[in-house]
Amino acid sequence: MNNKWKLIIRQRRVAFPTLRLPIIGMGVRFPINFAIGLPSIEGFNLGSRTKTVIFSTLVISMLVIAGAVYFAIRGIYPAPNWPEAAVYDAGRSQRLGQEQLGVGEKPKPSQTETPSMTLQLNIGGARISEIVFKDMSIGKASGLTDAIKIWASSDVIICETLELIDVEATDFTMGTSTAYSLQVASTTADGLSISPTLSADPVMYQFGSQRGALSVPEVSGGTFDRIIIASSSTSTVGAIRFERVKAYGAGISIGDINCGEVIIRGTDTDSSIFGDGSGIDSASFTIGDDVKVQTSSLVGNTERPTSVR
Repeated sequence: MNNKWKLIIRQRRVAFPTLRLPIIGMGVRFPINFAIGLPSIEGFNLGSRTKTVIFSTLVISMLVIAGAVYFAIRGIYPAPNWPEAAVYDAGRSQRLGQEQLGVGEKPKPSQTETPSMTLQLNIGGARISEIVFKDMSIGKASGLTDAIKIWASSDVIICETLELIDVEATDFTMGTSTAYSLQVASTTADGLSISPTLSADPVMYQFGSQRGALSVPEVSGGTFDRIIIASSSTSTVGAIRFERVKAYGAGISIGDINCGEVIIRGTDTDSSIFGDGSGIDSASFTIGDDVKVQTSSLVGNTERPTSVR
């Protein structure tokens, strides 16, 4: 039995009616009679293959829709929110008139690249009330230069108070900075080298009104490969504080920061520890002579072979 398609075309006319204007009481007929011939398909006869054709059509339609959805979302990464691992621009958030730090940017990793677990806060040009990290674990086994880094590529970071309380890391280095008051207390290290330069240059900075200051929510808990606070222009921060933060695989590097107070201490025995296991003759805790201070207090610090792993 031969299956045939039957196509019947009938002429149908479409004409525009008279257009009446009730306001002036007259009708207007178009001068041209628009008559359009429209084809009419009365039906298809597919015989016994009707179900097969319908099923195949449904399957193909579902595959097309699934493919469209896949390629529409492939490679799209939602914007991370603080404090997810990403790069955040505090200066831009403040210029946009935001009261709180906005979303960050996470570059799309290549197929051969392992996604970074770096939390980076760029504060260039911003005025921030405080930046606080508590009860965190930082680091990875290899590939890091610094687990925690605070630095400025140009100008400086101005800070009322910089605190490291009960912090552990393989090493600590501070250079090219000023502190009106420097306090290092109850700290154990695999070698201590604290040699700041007494100078009249340091200023006792005091963070003023909170009005207009950007809010950076406190980060408590969680783990990252590293934490970076960076600035490309003069920035002002009320307080930067790391409390009960433990790092391994790399140490802490701080530079280009001018502070009213720098406080590094432990609240209990062996709660503030720095050591890379190289021995006390190679200091794991260093405050260089390029750090200028007005006053310093060094109390209860201990040197002993220590390795933080």
